[in-house]
Amino acid sequence: MRPTSTRAADRGDTEQVVGRRTRIHGVDLIRVSLFTLVLMVHATGSINWDPDHVRGMQFFTMMVHIARYGFVFVTGFVLFLAYYRSPITASTFWRRRYGFVAAPYLAWSVIYVITGYAFVREPWPDAAGVTGDIGTALLQGNAQYQMYFLLISMQIYLLFPLVRMLLRRTEGHHGKVMAGAVAIQAGMFTLFSFYHPDLDWYGHMWKTLPTYALFLVGGALAAVHYERFAPWVRRNRHWLMPLSLAGAAFTVVMFFVTTGDGHIPGLAYAAWSVQNLPWYLGAVALFFIVGQAWDDRRGDGTGWGARLVDYGAVRAFGIFAVHPLVIDLIHQSGFVDWLYATYPDTTLQRSILLVLVTLVASLCLVELILYTPLARVLVAHDRIRPRRKPRAGGESTIPPASKADACAEPAPAVPAEPAPSATAPEAGAPAHGSPEHAGAAAR
Repeated sequence: MRPTSTRAADRGDTEQVVGRRTRIHGVDLIRVSLFTLVLMVHATGSINWDPDHVRGMQFFTMMVHIARYGFVFVTGFVLFLAYYRSPITASTFWRRRYGFVAAPYLAWSVIYVITGYAFVREPWPDAAGVTGDIGTALLQGNAQYQMYFLLISMQIYLLFPLVRMLLRRTEGHHGKVMAGAVAIQAGMFTLFSFYHPDLDWYGHMWKTLPTYALFLVGGALAAVHYERFAPWVRRNRHWLMPLSLAGAAFTVVMFFVTTGDGHIPGLAYAAWSVQNLPWYLGAVALFFIVGQAWDDRRGDGTGWGARLVDYGAVRAFGIFAVHPLVIDLIHQSGFVDWLYATYPDTTLQRSILLVLVTLVASLCLVELILYTPLARVLVAHDRIRPRRKPRAGGESTIPPASKADACAEPAPAVPAEPAPSATAPEAGAPAHGSPEHAGAAAR
């Protein structure tokens, strides 16, 4: 991926790098691609847990777990590209970053707790119970199945000054830092794969930053050494791509070897399974290579592909935030029942239509929010104001040249992810159209 100058830091992928402004457009493509995969797995995962499709759904979910690790890599890459050599203080950094992520985290945690009561249609708890549920959701990041990633992002922001200090003080020895991150990553995956104590707090350990150590440090070092790292990747694509594909093949083979009809052990699909780590590493490398290729062929940004990616990048965080609500509303509307009545014999048409409707409805909702005073709170983006018609005999008064430029501060380069630990519903689980089933991919 190749940096190009820009005049505004509008989405967190555009910041100061050793004294100059730069944007790496490939980051936008990666983020939009990952968000699209996340929406797909959550939409399809709300209907495909019957015995005939559970194995395929678990496989798809396992593959899309790459999104969480890809987002951590991108977040580390963006932050260190922006701030590694910047004189910005910890307090200023925290104020800027938390200024974008804290309000949406609070707002959507409350929204999802409340809508959870409404969709279940059971008696609501009293005020103390509601307050307690909201407090728990904020502490555990589980108001909805994607909210945990904002919790991880806030940990990254919290520890960024410390990690930056570590990398500055170990310059010339970053290989040892990377080796330490590899050891932590392997240790966490091994621990979660083979040690399962009956402890409530242990069940939340996967939301802590050590679980993503290699991807955070890898993204950070890719940014710190970008001037050497990017050309090295370009020169070595001929073996990096086959190696990455080999990692993917290993994980795919292991999944189908260890699973069968009615037998799907957690180690086969868990996001922190040691046998899935080769896929996560290979996929991050492939996304980086594809991002570079996009930079090389993107041109001046006026083509339809470039405009589409730019449009999606501005709305990516909003899609991350709203799409579980949209999926729940679609289930409540009876649309899923109509899908099953219209396409009773195949899940392909059902899944494609559900994904398309979820995507379009989510985009419409985000677009609406972007034009309201709640934009900053709900979608981490400054409000977009409509263009005004030219005044008679005078110049037109219009907002910044692009909607992206309306954002004066970078929005969180984080968000979303497939459900944390998708497991198949047991016999007697909620029917495909029920509210309880709408979040099946997370359970």
